[in-house]
Amino acid sequence: MTDARRVVVLGGGPGGDVAALRAAQLGADSYLVERAELGGTCLNWGCIPTKSLLSSVDLLRRMQRADEYGLVAKEVGFDFGKMMKRKDEIVTTMRGGVEGAAKRKGVTVVGGQGVVDGDAVVVDGERYPFDVLVVSVGTEPSGLAGIDMEQDAVLTSNDILMLTRVPKSLLIIGGGVIGCEFASLFAPLGTKITVVELLPRLLAEIDERTARQFQRLLEKDGVTVHLGRTVEEIEKYLKSGVRARLDDGTIIKAEKLLVSVGRAPQTEGIGLREAGVEIDERGHIVVDEFLCTANPSIYAVGDCIGGLQLAHLASAEGARAIENALGEQRTPIDRTVVPSCIYTHPEIATVGLNADAAKEAGHEVKLGQARFLGSGKALGEGEAEGYAQIVTDADTGLILGATIMGVHAVEMIHEVGVAIADGFSAADLGGVIHAHPTVSEMVMDAAQQAVGVAPYLS
Repeated sequence: MTDARRVVVLGGGPGGDVAALRAAQLGADSYLVERAELGGTCLNWGCIPTKSLLSSVDLLRRMQRADEYGLVAKEVGFDFGKMMKRKDEIVTTMRGGVEGAAKRKGVTVVGGQGVVDGDAVVVDGERYPFDVLVVSVGTEPSGLAGIDMEQDAVLTSNDILMLTRVPKSLLIIGGGVIGCEFASLFAPLGTKITVVELLPRLLAEIDERTARQFQRLLEKDGVTVHLGRTVEEIEKYLKSGVRARLDDGTIIKAEKLLVSVGRAPQTEGIGLREAGVEIDERGHIVVDEFLCTANPSIYAVGDCIGGLQLAHLASAEGARAIENALGEQRTPIDRTVVPSCIYTHPEIATVGLNADAAKEAGHEVKLGQARFLGSGKALGEGEAEGYAQIVTDADTGLILGATIMGVHAVEMIHEVGVAIADGFSAADLGGVIHAHPTVSEMVMDAAQQAVGVAPYLS
C-alpha cells in the first residue's frame, strides 16, 4: 500500500461503485460522488430496467403459445403499467443494495455534480481532496443531427423507459444492440416496429451469419428492417407521431421515434482537461494499460474511456484501477476474454473472437457448431432456434472465441470464456462431461464437432 489513502470516485455507476467499495476494502478513506442515482446507467436506465421488462415479455411470448405446451390460457394479455411498476421496484431494490454496500464498507456517498479542481473534487462549493481520483462518469444517449430531440414523439433509450403506454408504432433509428433489444421488447406487445440501419446488417458487433439469422427471426416477429438506409428527413412532427423519409424515398409514419445511434461520454465541463487529463476527439478519456490518465493521480474506467461499453467490464476496471493506484504492484487490464450479451429474442452472447474477426486477424479458422434443434432441453422449452459456435485455430486447436444464439445463451457463454482464459483446445472443452439434458451441452457438442468426434453431428 502506498501513501495514497484518500480516494474520491467521480460517478456512481458499476465502475465507480466497485472502485469506491474496493478502495474501502483496501483501507482507504473512500468518497463516492454521484449527481443523480447510484448505479449509473446500467442500474437505472439500461441493464436492469430493460431486462426486467424483457423478462415480462418473454413470459408473455410463452403464454401466447400455451397451446403448444398442452396448456389452456384464455385471454392472455398484459398490463403495461404493472410491467413498468415492477421494473421500477426492481431498480429501487438494486439501488438500495448499492447504498447498503457503501454504508457497510464505510464509503461516504456525496450527492451532487462534482467538478475537478486541482487536487480536489468540488461538490456544491465543498472540496473533497484526493490522493487518488477515479473518474467513472459514463455516457448519455446521443442525439442525431437533423432531428429535434425535444419533440414529444422523439425518444432516447432513457425516455422510452418512462412511457406510460405501449406505442402503436415505433420507428427505431439504429440497428445496434439497444435498438434490437427494444424491437424485441415491443414487438410482442403489438407495436408495429420499423428499424432503419445505416450499415448493411444489424448488430455489427457479431459475425455476419448470426446477424442474418437474427434478422430473419426478428422479421418473423413482424419487425420491418431497412438496411443500408438513413433517415433523410423528418418531414413532419405530427400530433400523432412523426413522418420520416428515408434516403431511398420510403415514407415511414410512426407514433414514436427512438434514436438509438450510440452514446456520448460525459467528460466535458467537469475540470478534467484543466487537471491534465487527455481527452480524445470523441470525448473519451485516454488511459494507459493500467487505467491511469496523463495525470498520475487520476484514473478512469468504464464507458467514458471508450471501447466495449459493458457494465461488467466497467466493474472489473474499477477494481483494477484502485488496486493499481493503491497497491505496490500494477497489473494491466486484460480485455481479451470479456463476454458480450445481447438480450434480444433469441439471446445472443459472444466471447473472444467471432468467426469473421478471427479470419480478419489472420487465423486459419475451424468452426464447431451445434444447433439447438438437436437439444432435447431446448425443444422441451419450445426454444429450438439458435446454435452454439466454437471458433478455433485450425493449426493449434486452441479456442479463439464463441458465439451462442438461443435460449439461455447469456448464461452459457462464460464457460467458453474460462476455457479461453485457461488455454483450452476444442478437444479439452469437448472432453468436459456436461449434464444431459441441458441446453449448455450444446457447447460440448460444438467443441466435439470442431475436432470431428461429436457422435450425433456430421
